Amino acid sequence: MRFFLILLVLLIGAGVALWQFDVVDVSTLNLPDIPFINQQSDSDKQTEDLFSLAKNDDTTLLTQKLESGASVNVKDAYGQTPLMYAATSASNPEVITLLLAAGADINAQTDTGWTALMYAARDNQNPEMILTLMNAGADPTLRNDEGQTAADLARTNPVMSTNLYNRLEALAERPFNPDWPSGYVVPVEGATLSSRSSHLPGAARYYRNGTHEGFDFYSGVVSVAITYGTPIHAVATGKVIRADHDYVEMSIDEYNQVIDTAKRNLSTPPEILDKLRGRQVWVEHPGGFISRYAHLSAIPDSVQVGNIIKQGDVVGETGNSGTLEAAQDTQDDPHPHVEIWNQDTYLGKGMEPDEIYTLAQQVFGPEAMPPYTE
Repeated sequence: MRFFLILLVLLIGAGVALWQFDVVDVSTLNLPDIPFINQQSDSDKQTEDLFSLAKNDDTTLLTQKLESGASVNVKDAYGQTPLMYAATSASNPEVITLLLAAGADINAQTDTGWTALMYAARDNQNPEMILTLMNAGADPTLRNDEGQTAADLARTNPVMSTNLYNRLEALAERPFNPDWPSGYVVPVEGATLSSRSSHLPGAARYYRNGTHEGFDFYSGVVSVAITYGTPIHAVATGKVIRADHDYVEMSIDEYNQVIDTAKRNLSTPPEILDKLRGRQVWVEHPGGFISRYAHLSAIPDSVQVGNIIKQGDVVGETGNSGTLEAAQDTQDDPHPHVEIWNQDTYLGKGMEPDEIYTLAQQVFGPEAMPPYTE
């Protein structure tokens, strides 16, 4: 470097001397541009910092960089994005959540077909990073130029759990709907989805002129017993955005008035439907998906708006709040009611039962399927 600078000074000095003695006319020379060492534009510096920050777990600096307008889908010379850097090296799932919230393309591929999920499956030493990408909607069926899926690459990762690997392997061979996540768990331990189509999203609810928007878990049709107080678990890690700790049950007169209002409409108004869900908890997951837990009888004190809860944490207890039975002051007919939303669409909307089961297998896994269906 010192030699280059000395040579540059000598050349400039010689040129000045020749110009002073009229040996050369500098105005006629076509001199090349000589770049200054470490000279970068602000946008280049932002991009470089974003790649670096994506590899570590300093979410504060990463948030600041994203808020300053750094291009979240920029690629390096190999076609890698900041999300891929995070998937390879970071250990805090919030890094992935922040990048996705800023608009990172979860299924972007390098010039050789690699995705963030592939890098995480092969390299990351925290299985939660892999699960976070799955929960956010990463496509496990994509293949790189060598024909490898994330499941293929996961075989060499020593921290890969059996359950997580089995989910990846099963997903790799099935059609994948990119509008919905994978890697979720059923909200009742040991349960399957209901075998009855009337308990699925899209089922008619004639008593209120409406449509069911979630999955009901009733004892006798979900492979385990359901009672008043049965724990309900978070289907995935996420942030609590609603928790009805101060819920007050409707009286029978209030309930009847709500139903009368619903019947006077062509479909149940949203505010009426919200009342009929009773006590609720809502959780926002990576990728912007939201799970809603309704008809709860109680909510743990730890489930507060803004708190992060992990997959499998208890978000509430089974009840019948918002129903006729609760308005009658009984504990009859308790059942968890769980909805999965992607923006303004709920999982299963407009689908037939067999289509719902197929999509639910992607989201909740093969073990969530009932042993028989109606």
